[in-house]
Amino acid sequence: MKKESNVLYYLMLFMAPVMWGGTFTAAKYVVMELHPLVGASLRFMISFLFLLPILLKREGVRSLPSRKDLPILAFLGLTGIFLYNIGFFYGMETAAATDGALVVASGPVVTAILSVLLLKEKFSFRQGIGFLLCFLGVTTIVAKGSWTVIATWAVNHGDLLLFGSAVSFAFYTVAGKKAMARVSPMASTTFATGFGALMLTLLALPYYSWNEITRVSMPAVMGLLYLAILGSGVAFLFWFFGVNRVGAGTGAVFINFVPVWSAITAMVFLDERLALYHLVGAALIISGVYLVTAKKKRAAEVGKDELEEVAVGKRAGGRKQ
Repeated sequence: MKKESNVLYYLMLFMAPVMWGGTFTAAKYVVMELHPLVGASLRFMISFLFLLPILLKREGVRSLPSRKDLPILAFLGLTGIFLYNIGFFYGMETAAATDGALVVASGPVVTAILSVLLLKEKFSFRQGIGFLLCFLGVTTIVAKGSWTVIATWAVNHGDLLLFGSAVSFAFYTVAGKKAMARVSPMASTTFATGFGALMLTLLALPYYSWNEITRVSMPAVMGLLYLAILGSGVAFLFWFFGVNRVGAGTGAVFINFVPVWSAITAMVFLDERLALYHLVGAALIISGVYLVTAKKKRAAEVGKDELEEVAVGKRAGGRKQ
């Protein structure tokens, strides 16, 4: 009976990476017609307005942050929303959707390294091998499988911006561990989204153009709504409820499929084609992420800290997306 009752939650864990994988393709439609800052601003304003009433209904007024919680929530908004999405939207102007998903997939490895440096967590030999594999995978993607690209520094700056997004999101995840001591995963994500939306909007104001917005095509509008509601709203809720039910260890398996779904949507909607270097890079990155994030534990002993870490680390948009 218990297995049957978990079917819905496994479906949620399956669908969240599917939606995160689609964000890279959706962003390509948006940045073709809107300034990257305007697209990012609109995405997270809509996302915040979507998440806030759900948070209040689920957790009530007790979910509202206290004054002492505002600095850490603002930092989450700065790193996980503001800086991440500047790199994401500007990067997607020139990077292929498939490349973007694979580069950003290195995020958990960067997070593990920052956890060692800032939180004094242990870093095992196995994790060191995982980091090396992930580094080689990202290098393969950025270099398009050619060492000549690296030697002549002819890399796509969009790929570098997307890797910068992965680094900024790693800071968000590490800071999220501290925030979880006082704020729930859903509340921290909602208010981080609000702070990030405010920062992005202030920076985007000079680029807002009513004429430009009113001329946006339906594909771009649908792409923006996908990013805001599905990629940053529904996907997060699905992930949160799924992990809360079946555990972080099980959920972590599903997140590794984000690049796969991104490649599929890019092939269907953008006519992108997979090259050999994509497959090699993906294999290296996913193997590296697995070695870094996999932990030896009994299924019944998923700790509270790990559950909160995964719930906060896989966001709306970026996810993940």
